[in-house]
Amino acid sequence: MIWFADTSALVKRYVNEAGSQWLRRELARNQVSIAQITSVEMMAALGRRYRKGNISQFALYQFRRRFLAHRAKRQYQIIELSAPMIEEAMRLAVAYELRAYDAVQLAMALSALKGVGRSRFVFVSADSQLEATCVAEKMTVENPLNHWNHR
Repeated sequence: MIWFADTSALVKRYVNEAGSQWLRRELARNQVSIAQITSVEMMAALGRRYRKGNISQFALYQFRRRFLAHRAKRQYQIIELSAPMIEEAMRLAVAYELRAYDAVQLAMALSALKGVGRSRFVFVSADSQLEATCVAEKMTVENPLNHWNHR
């Protein structure tokens, strides 16, 4: 299976939150793709958690280092942004009232899906609006928050 993880889900691999244990187990079992923009979103998400006091400065650096190491070791297939994906993201943003980066994430996932097929592709997101949009686009979607108490 190919799992396309958006940042709201992927951050749970690094920060202990609801759904983290389930997500880590599932990511180990599947090939994981991420959008090129996920790296920027990941640093923003970690920085936000640090500024809010949810993680220490040490944890911020540790999680950042671990994410960058996973990326460098090619544990993620990184999908590069293209002009047709931007066009699709604009359509999605208007059609579903998505935030800009959510529309881009979804457009990139839909592009990646074309090469794989729906039966082998799962979009993973901890964002309920994006989850609903994936369902509307007839994509298989998993939300780690739906598995937070699974061991």
